[in-house]
Amino acid sequence: MIKIFFITVLVMTTNTPAEGWLQWTQSYSDKEICHERINSDFKQIAAAVKGYLGKKFISVREMRCLTFNEAVKLNSELGH
Repeated sequence: MIKIFFITVLVMTTNTPAEGWLQWTQSYSDKEICHERINSDFKQIAAAVKGYLGKKFISVREMRCLTFNEAVKLNSELGH
């Protein structure tokens, strides 16, 4: 079975709960390529997330390459 990974950003916002994982729509079938993209484009990805969230945005806490189900599990643990 092929695993699909997404750039997934842990953000702090003014929402309740304040932290949540957002997933990029671009998918990667190779986790290493996903990590390379984060390493090369971290600032641009963070800026895009900030623009998307607008005034609700506080900060980017972390970026990972996660599957959809991994992100759902982490968000559930955060109370989403």
